[in-house]
Amino acid sequence: MLSYSILISLVMVVPGDIVISEIMYNPDGPTLGIDDRYEWIELCNIGAVPLQLDGMMISDGGNQLFLESYTLDPMFRVVVAADAQSFTEAYGTGIAVIPWDGVWTKLSNSSDTLLLYSSNGQVLDELAYSDTWGLAAGDTTRSEADGRGSSLEKINLWEVNTEDNWAPSIDWACPGTDPETGDPVCWGTPGDINSVE
Repeated sequence: MLSYSILISLVMVVPGDIVISEIMYNPDGPTLGIDDRYEWIELCNIGAVPLQLDGMMISDGGNQLFLESYTLDPMFRVVVAADAQSFTEAYGTGIAVIPWDGVWTKLSNSSDTLLLYSSNGQVLDELAYSDTWGLAAGDTTRSEADGRGSSLEKINLWEVNTEDNWAPSIDWACPGTDPETGDPVCWGTPGDINSVE
């Protein structure tokens, strides 16, 4: 009889099992830090069984990073951080961060296409975002997710990655404050349910 851990490794991950659920593509420099250390991507298992993420790859068509061993339970989330130490210093130790190997994919601050691949090379999710996503009505400058502190969050995890299904995070419970105004600054909701769901 196969053990539970072996059964997990035999589950074939297919599109619709796991999605990119939140990204911090342009961190607020004054309160959080520089992009190369504080960018991150959140993945969520929206399937019915635990998934082994070992060997999955994230790429924007340039750099590639390969996820190391991690079992993600149904409806749980894990963060892929540009720099795990910096992420933990900013957000604390209570958020799951998956180790990876390769070169950080460097999320563009204007627009980019992120691809999540299975260990056998199948595209599991694709997100082509733009810095115009999440512009408030009447705002012609930039989205709250574009360097103003918020992350970009998926609204309905089971729907397609279109502009109207993504929005800037609205959770203002982070420990950081704007050095100019003293107001709380949103750093997103990594590892937790999206504030816009």
